[in-house]
Amino acid sequence: MKRFYSCVVVIAGGLMMSAAAHEGGDNGNMMDSDGDGVVSASEYEAGSKMMFGNMDADEDGMVSAAEMDAGHASMAMDGRMDGNVSSIDVIKQFDTDGDGMMSAEEQGMGSKMMFEKMDADGDGSVSSAEMDAAHGMMMKK
Repeated sequence: MKRFYSCVVVIAGGLMMSAAAHEGGDNGNMMDSDGDGVVSASEYEAGSKMMFGNMDADEDGMVSAAEMDAGHASMAMDGRMDGNVSSIDVIKQFDTDGDGMMSAEEQGMGSKMMFEKMDADGDGSVSSAEMDAAHGMMMKK
């Protein structure tokens, strides 16, 4: 469970970095498209789909470890999102059909799980404090 949680937070961090690179901003609120100070499930889903699309270099609806590594390299993450979790490890967490790749459907289900894990108070939105807390949990592992 701890390893899954680490992958959840690490991917979320990657989403935040990707959104920051595209929109400029600070903390996790660059995904906050309506500017209300929190990231809703729909905003998170949209950001997650954007990141998947950015990583899916060959546009086949699947992300391989090589594509994920290339996406992370473009964000200066060197294929290891937190220094311990590789792209292969992340894909394994969400690869429900065991093909070694992450489909858009698998990514969508994983994204929903990530959002639910970060939404500590269960209010249907993730605040900067909840994102910071999730990142802090990852750093403590």
